[in-house]
Amino acid sequence: MVGLLVLIVIIVFPPILAPLAHDNDSPRSAIRGEIYKSGHPYQSFFALITKHDYRDKDYGQLYNVFWFNYDSPTGQTATLCYTKELETEKYEVSCGTGP
Repeated sequence: MVGLLVLIVIIVFPPILAPLAHDNDSPRSAIRGEIYKSGHPYQSFFALITKHDYRDKDYGQLYNVFWFNYDSPTGQTATLCYTKELETEKYEVSCGTGP
């Protein structure tokens, strides 16, 4: 019974909680928000985000993002995202797949 309840929570709550949890108040939250906005609420919670050493003066800090994209023929999506802090203590995100 407890296992069924946990399964229901895992299935139902990510799409509901994603807009509240990913509020752009940190770089990782902003990246997860971009994944959510692209139509992937579950992946926004389970994406692996690692900070890269590189920082661009125009785009901000570079992050490597690995997540499963069911829309992609290969499934795995390695994405490069830059986050830049705005004046309002929120983060702007710019993502791409890189070269």
